[in-house]
Amino acid sequence: MNDSWFEIICPICLMLCVRFIEEIIFRGFLFRAIAKDNVKTTIILLSITFGIGHLLNLVNGRGMEFATNLFQVLGAIAFGFLFVILFYLSGSLLPCIIPHSVINILSAFANETGLTVERRIAFILIKFIIIAIYVLILTKTLPEK
Repeated sequence: MNDSWFEIICPICLMLCVRFIEEIIFRGFLFRAIAKDNVKTTIILLSITFGIGHLLNLVNGRGMEFATNLFQVLGAIAFGFLFVILFYLSGSLLPCIIPHSVINILSAFANETGLTVERRIAFILIKFIIIAIYVLILTKTLPEK
């Protein structure tokens, strides 16, 4: 196999597997375990926990700047909120796994070194627009519980 293809396919597969596992942990196990007491509190708690978990990127060896990581954490809280709402409405992890994977693939491009702050912000806005459209489509097509 050509090394360049391997270098592209392997990280994408890893990215998809990690997102799948994150969704199983945060939306699958934790939501079901905690939501029995209070759904609203669970949604907020899991959103914040999901965002704070992204602080690990400060120490994972990638050399992410604090300001960049702070934006990532805030975005992860917002997306975490969105994902847990999608899970709550649909009862399925699939509507969460798909946008989570798309976001992370787009983020790989946004985090390229040498990008200006403006371009990074543009990538963030593009991600939010794509996910907003996705959520609008899902909310119109998901059956009511």
